[in-house]
Amino acid sequence: MVEKADVVIVGLGPAGSSLAYQLRKSGLKVVGFDIVDWDGIWGKPCGDAIGKHHFEETGMPEPRGEALRNYVKGIDIYSPSEEIRLRVEGEGFIIDRNKYGVSLLKEAQSDGVDVRLRTFVIGPVFRDGRLVGVEYKRLGHGGKDVIEADIIVDATGSSQVLRRKLPSDWPANERLKDVDANLAYRRIVDLDHEIEDYQYIRIYVNQEIAPGGYWWYFPEGPTSVNAGLGVQHGRGYPHPKKIFEEKLLTRPELKGIVRVKSDAGAVVPTRRPANTLVWDNFVGIGDNGFTVNPVHGGGMGYAMSAATFSARRIVEASERGDFTRYGPLWSINLDYNRSIGAKQAALDIFRIYLQTLSNDEIEWGLKLGIVDASKAYNISSEGELEADFSALEKLKIVARGMRRPRLLLKLKTVGDYMKEVKRVYLNYPENPDGLSEWVSKVEDLYARFKRELGVEW
Repeated sequence: MVEKADVVIVGLGPAGSSLAYQLRKSGLKVVGFDIVDWDGIWGKPCGDAIGKHHFEETGMPEPRGEALRNYVKGIDIYSPSEEIRLRVEGEGFIIDRNKYGVSLLKEAQSDGVDVRLRTFVIGPVFRDGRLVGVEYKRLGHGGKDVIEADIIVDATGSSQVLRRKLPSDWPANERLKDVDANLAYRRIVDLDHEIEDYQYIRIYVNQEIAPGGYWWYFPEGPTSVNAGLGVQHGRGYPHPKKIFEEKLLTRPELKGIVRVKSDAGAVVPTRRPANTLVWDNFVGIGDNGFTVNPVHGGGMGYAMSAATFSARRIVEASERGDFTRYGPLWSINLDYNRSIGAKQAALDIFRIYLQTLSNDEIEWGLKLGIVDASKAYNISSEGELEADFSALEKLKIVARGMRRPRLLLKLKTVGDYMKEVKRVYLNYPENPDGLSEWVSKVEDLYARFKRELGVEW
């Protein structure tokens, strides 16, 4: 006998567990699967930093007790020479990912969500061309089982366990390209000394240490730090673990390590959101749907947002009995892209631009004040680069920077394309019939932008 549910969630990381939490009192039969045990929940390694605003925007509970490791007051961004520091104020948290994720799932479980760990989901199940469920196997048990549901949610991260096995003609079958991801590696260590300004996390932009990415130093308290780096995938750069050991362990910030608490690596999407987060009976969110910040790769808060939008529309779809792409599920795309995705698409343009720059060019731009703390904040929060300098400002900058006039022209181009792609995303199609034309428009925009920058990857 085949088991039935209303919603099946595959993957209980930030996106999946947030969705389970949001649906816990919906009255729907929700079943969540993950291959790990409780100790492995939210196990993907990252910087573990998340802005306070994400909790305010989604209604998700703020981390407390053992789930909260450090209260963050802001971010310091360092130039390649480290002579320039941009301090961007903003409240946030360093969390214990496992403890926070477990707290969400335990509460969801107490309200009726069926949480099944140590369970391997093999793939989607179709009947007459329709997605109806998933096939799974419990670790340590012999047989395979099938569970059917009205809505199947893929929250399996960049592995895309279900998304990549959807029919090839479904627009939701969209793969992550290597160059649109970073390979990341990090260690969490205890130090024998107190960290200066430990409530400010640090990002170091340096193409020689972290090509196509950055390296980070996120204190978890006065004497503990999460340090790591990400490098652009698919470009032949050295593995980030090798770079970490050769270039970061010699840094004064990492002197005096008395204990390594954790070390691990991961693939991190760094691109605009997927063309569609949904299709018939299907929702794909979190890293699975590339709902991330393309510049810094942060995804926990945006996974929460995608889960919040999804929960609302899943309940609406259940009330209407319409689980197709033409029903309420399509509004997940509209909700996400018109509030967050448009900004992330603009940041994706900016990310590609940054990955073309040398350390000298980055240093030069920061010294001229082309990007300062307020502009850095505006780029991150609004996806907008103010490249329309007044005539006087242009003359001053050109006069002071004659050696790199092409960089100024590129910067203006970048600002224009950021605005253009943002407009396109704000005009995301109202229904699936307009998706193909919209995707063509986005792909043409990216192709033009890369040609103008001379980007060949």
